[in-house]
Amino acid sequence: MSINALLIVKAIVLYNFLYEAFITVRDNYCEFYTYVYNNYKGHNNVWLFISGHTLPLSLNNLNNTVNPKWIYDNNNKSLIYSINRDVKLYKDTNIHHKKYKLAWLSAKLRIYVFTNHYIEYNIDDFIQKFVIQTHNIIPSLHVIFMCWCLYSKNWFKYNTMIEFHIIDDMGDEININLTDYNNSLVIINNKINISDDVKYRILDIGY
Repeated sequence: MSINALLIVKAIVLYNFLYEAFITVRDNYCEFYTYVYNNYKGHNNVWLFISGHTLPLSLNNLNNTVNPKWIYDNNNKSLIYSINRDVKLYKDTNIHHKKYKLAWLSAKLRIYVFTNHYIEYNIDDFIQKFVIQTHNIIPSLHVIFMCWCLYSKNWFKYNTMIEFHIIDDMGDEININLTDYNNSLVIINNKINISDDVKYRILDIGY
């Protein structure tokens, strides 16, 4: 091989090496920039509830356009009804929502590991911070349960039996399960609570 040919081969090898190094540095920089940007914006702790998905999806890992029904911001413990397809602008586009609190003085969750064996969690700290931002669309108990899972970092099998044990602002003790009463929340006196029909039915039969 002539000297000129050898120099050309070495130049090509050097070019390929520098090009691959450039690509690696560029990709690492883009990943680092995205990580810093998402942490600065709080996207790493924002979760989307999308129809057809059993679990919420992280806004941090979203590239395509989706239309979630609910957005949970774990940074400020807010569950927001989504009205905009550009979910990364949710803080600006949902400012006209009214804010609601749960009308619960205290609450516990019972997670049934087996039929007659459960683990109990006190969720008072969560419900004191939790805010729902919406017009008149009400989340299900399951969505609120998922928000608590994100808040507490506790997760369970999808078919686990779950019960809420609630003392509401009227002093009534309500034991309610997600299987039978998932969509039982309504707005009463500017707070969100179990509907009177469901509450009195439960209290009458003693659940």
